[in-house]
Amino acid sequence: MAQAQDCKADDYSPICTDMRAQAAYEQADGDLNTVYQQVLKRLSQPRNEYIDYPALKTKFTAAQRQWVRFRDSECDAWYGVNQAGTGRNADQMTCLLKRTQQRTQQLQEWQAYLP
Repeated sequence: MAQAQDCKADDYSPICTDMRAQAAYEQADGDLNTVYQQVLKRLSQPRNEYIDYPALKTKFTAAQRQWVRFRDSECDAWYGVNQAGTGRNADQMTCLLKRTQQRTQQLQEWQAYLP
């Protein structure tokens, strides 16, 4: 991330574009992990008469793992479509960034919905 800051704003060289894309993705991934951990904490309750929290947490964790595999596979496909271009790395990072931001919003919906 520090290297991306060394690039001038008007530097659109592939290396600077890639570094900025990587830095943006890493920030989004950190945000996703924060929200994910918050949801897991809310799901770490004993079963009650309305919700089987342990079972829900197991399903939720499995769904998140499947989502990560899906995201990575889809963005690898983006890389494949653009593999001959100099922007392929930034395109892949943009895919990762967008999918990660979308998932963060979905997890925030979980947070808002959970009792």
